[in-house]
Amino acid sequence: MQLQSKPHQLAEFLKQAIRDNTLTLPLPGVRLWSQQLGVSRRTLHTTLHALQKEGWVTLHPRGTRLNSPPIKIKSKRQTAAKQVRWLTDAAHPKNQPNLHHTFDLLYQRLKVRGITLKAESCTPTRLREIARQPDTSGELFLLGSLSPTYQRLLAATTKPALVLGEVASGIELPSVNVDQSSAVRHATFRALRRDCSQVILVHMNTTAPGMRSTRSAFSIACKEWTRSKVTAQFITTHLDRTSLHQTMRRIATRIKARTGILVLSPVPISMVVTALLQHGIAVPKQAEVIALLHPENAVQLYPTPPAYLWPMKPVVRQITAACEQFFNSGTLPADGEAISAELVKT
Repeated sequence: MQLQSKPHQLAEFLKQAIRDNTLTLPLPGVRLWSQQLGVSRRTLHTTLHALQKEGWVTLHPRGTRLNSPPIKIKSKRQTAAKQVRWLTDAAHPKNQPNLHHTFDLLYQRLKVRGITLKAESCTPTRLREIARQPDTSGELFLLGSLSPTYQRLLAATTKPALVLGEVASGIELPSVNVDQSSAVRHATFRALRRDCSQVILVHMNTTAPGMRSTRSAFSIACKEWTRSKVTAQFITTHLDRTSLHQTMRRIATRIKARTGILVLSPVPISMVVTALLQHGIAVPKQAEVIALLHPENAVQLYPTPPAYLWPMKPVVRQITAACEQFFNSGTLPADGEAISAELVKT
C-alpha cells in the first residue's frame, strides 16, 4: 500500500492496523518495513517514536513491539460535572408560571444529556459572593429576571453566562430572548382594529431590561394609530395579594368606553377577567382582554381571551442547544433572532 510520506498520516494508518490486529508479526526492520509501506525510513522512524510517546508501540534495539491500544484520557472539561445554575433575584416574586414551567421542561431536557440544572434565588450579597468565587470549568450560569445592575456584576467576571431575556444596555452577554415588544405591538393593533378607543397595558412592576422596550413599543403603536383617537394607559402592580386586588379594582374603574386590556405575564389574567365580570363589565363586548406571554393553562378561561402564548418549547430548545455547545466546545452561541410569541385566536 502506497502512502504519502507524512508522519501523521502514517501514524493514523498504523494505529488503525494495531486496533484491527492486521499487522504481521514479527514486524520487519525499518528498511524493509518502510519499503513495504512506501515511505522513507526517516518518516517511519519519526512516526514510530511518536507512537511510542502515545503508548502504541515500544521500541527496542532488536525491533518494535506492539502495545494494546492506549485508553484515551478525557480532558478536565469532559470529566467535570456539567452544571447549569439558574440565578434569579430574590426580590422578584416567585409566582411566575411561565418561568416555572420553563425550568421544569429544561430540567428534563438537560438531565437526559448528563447536565444538572439548579435554581438559586439570590440576594445582592449572594450574587457578589458568586461573582468572587473561582471559575469552575463545568459550570454555566443562566441569568433569569436579573436587573441591569446584577447583569453587569456577572458580566464583569470571567464566568460563562447566558441571559434569559433582554440584555441590559452596554453589556455583552449571549442571550435567549422572546420578542415581547413585537407581541405587545401586535396585540395593541389588534385591540384598536376591534374598535377599542382605550388601550391599557397591565404589567408587573419590574426593572428587567426588556420592560422599557416593551412600554416603548406599546406607546409607539398607539401613536401610530391614525384612524381614531386613542387613550393609552399603563397600570403596574406588584404580585402580592393586596396589590393585585387593588390593581383589579383600578382596571375595572377605568372602563369608560370599549377598552383593550393587554395583560402581560405574570400578572394573572384570570383575576383581570373575574374582576371585570364582578363589576358588571361585559367581556369581550365592553372590554377585550388579551393575554401576553402566559402559559397555555393560564388562559383556559371562559370567555377565552386571545393569547400570545409563552413559547416555552422554542425557549427550552435554544437554551439546551447553547448548553450543549458550551459543554462540548467551551463556547456559547452568538445571539440569534428573538423568539416570536404566536397569537392563538379564539
